[in-house]
This record gives sequence, C-alpha cells and structure tokens, in this order.
Amino acid sequence: MQLYNVTWQFPEIEGQKAGYAKLIEYMASGAEADNFEGFELISRTHTPQTGSGIVICKASGTKAIFKHFAPWRAMFGVEFDIQPAFSDEEVCECHKELFESMGN
Repeated sequence: MQLYNVTWQFPEIEGQKAGYAKLIEYMASGAEADNFEGFELISRTHTPQTGSGIVICKASGTKAIFKHFAPWRAMFGVEFDIQPAFSDEEVCECHKELFESMGN
C-alpha cells in the first residue's frame, strides 16, 4: 500500500462547525471508515484555529482514497491536497539507488 500525506481545509466556518459536529458522531460510532480493506488511517491531526489539519494514511489506490475522503468533501466542502509519500526506509532505499546510479 502507498503512504499518503493529506492536508485538509474547511473553506468556511459554517462547514467547519457542521463538520466537527459530524466528526463527534463519527468517532463515537467507532470511526469504521478509518480502516477498511485497502485503507489504513495512521494519524489525523487538527488545527481548528485555521479550519485545517493533516492525515497520514496508507491506501491501495485512488478508489480507497475516494471512499474515505469523498463524504467529507460532499457533506462539508472540505478541500484535500493528497500527496504520495515515502517512509524512512523507502526514501533511503530510493536515494541509495539514485546515488549508486550517479556514481556517488
């Protein structure tokens, strides 16, 4: 599965208030959409003073990403910047190969 860094932002305060009311319900119900076949939420952080935050997750592909994030976009207009990322091990392995190919 691919690691992703996802920054998110509520576009306005009313959506943020409604979104946090829904998040309270979601967490109380067990947050089942945080872990399913093809998707694993690793960390979710919040900066409510700016209406934003960061999610670190693993996903098998775009359909799993869509399944997790699309409801929040559809219900509250949350904007997401989804970027593939490397673990320490992966970035070291890739750079080792790069440096070797460059003769370093």
